[in-house]
Amino acid sequence: MIVSKNKPKVLICDDNQNIHLAIKSTFNNELDIKSAYSSEEALVILKKNRVDLVLLDMKIEHDRSGLDLIPKISALQEDAKIIIFSGHQNFDVVKKALQLGATDYILKDAGVDELKHVLNKNFEHQQISRQNQQSQFELKKQHYSTALIGESAQIQKIKKQIEKAKNSPAPVLIFGETGTGKEVIARSLRKTLPDQSLEPFIAVDSSTIQSSVAESMLFGYEKGAFTGAEKTTRGLFEEANGGTLYFDELANMPLEIQNKLLRVVQEKEVLRIGSTKPIPLEFRVISATNQNLEELIKQGKFKEDLYQRLCVLQIDALPLKERSEDIPLLLEHFAETHRGSQQKLSFLPETLDLLKNYPWPGNVREVSNLILYLYTMSDGEEISPLDLPPKMTRHVAAGKADTKTPSSLEFKNFYAAVEEFEQRFLQEKYTFFEGNVSKMAATLEMDRSYLHGKLKNFGIHTARKAT
Repeated sequence: MIVSKNKPKVLICDDNQNIHLAIKSTFNNELDIKSAYSSEEALVILKKNRVDLVLLDMKIEHDRSGLDLIPKISALQEDAKIIIFSGHQNFDVVKKALQLGATDYILKDAGVDELKHVLNKNFEHQQISRQNQQSQFELKKQHYSTALIGESAQIQKIKKQIEKAKNSPAPVLIFGETGTGKEVIARSLRKTLPDQSLEPFIAVDSSTIQSSVAESMLFGYEKGAFTGAEKTTRGLFEEANGGTLYFDELANMPLEIQNKLLRVVQEKEVLRIGSTKPIPLEFRVISATNQNLEELIKQGKFKEDLYQRLCVLQIDALPLKERSEDIPLLLEHFAETHRGSQQKLSFLPETLDLLKNYPWPGNVREVSNLILYLYTMSDGEEISPLDLPPKMTRHVAAGKADTKTPSSLEFKNFYAAVEEFEQRFLQEKYTFFEGNVSKMAATLEMDRSYLHGKLKNFGIHTARKAT
């Protein structure tokens, strides 16, 4: 019996139909088997289907060597196991096959038990390898979740501020639009303890704090303090003792809780509900907001004393549109973070240019969402502008449009207006496709010769060639 967590996918690549029939009849209930009778057929299957293992005949198609196919298989599916299946024992061939990327070797006249043993051994090794890769991937995700991505001058300034503030006990207030990575900055401020672990970090969404339960949630309570208090429970401040308590969306905290929060931050002690004995604590408060707190203070919606207490150190998380040079790094970062077992995405130069001109209203979070969209919706690994969500291409096209476009009333007749539009339209598309007339014609569904003529008449193609 084949030992594997899931039903393994196997490709048999052999020009002898009897081999296929024999293996399928033996392992049909244990393996998901596909058949290829030539190297070309094998490559077509491998381009369209994921497999775990390839059973490769050394003399496929009689006069061709299976050795030629090994690098091509590895290039298409790098973690697929390749077992050489031969009618003759030749140690020189085995050595060469292993050097090229094969993982095992078995003779065609070996018994069923021997074949099962070889298959099981390779499936087990593959599962271990994939588990290790997944572990590494999870470690990368943990790192990426606290990594501040970018090399722009603005990001370098923030990184320097983080390094200076990291070992300070002073409260930090982080300002920034939604999605700019305020929590990433907050987590980057965590201290490393003597045992090389990170200090505790308790995150609280201030908008979810309700006045009726805020005190028990933040400060804890004693058993019997109120109906339903069946056991003594520590609050979030106690949980953060020795570390950091992070308040996200600080502006949304209820006013009645702000005064009590101020006292705890000042005194560095909490009083559980139902207790008369204060508990001394050591913690740091980091807060974040996307609102103007000084304006809210004027409106009476935020306590000035609390603002002064929490805004000792200030870090501004900049919107992505102000550091567009970091976009390629962010795309690469999230393409790695979200790819799982898929091939990593790559972006054509014209796609990167388009994305650099997009304003990113959702900031870094929108970059992450875009990558998830592309892994789900795109057909290939190389991303062209046509693969992007329509809202992105529409926005960039609108931004590039000339705001001084004449009103239709300024033209003497219909044909002059059409000609003006046609020239502007073709100029914009020609710029977008960087002078690639073939790609432009295919996208616009125009005859290439006709398009050439139009571009020449308007002086677009000639002007571009001359520069």
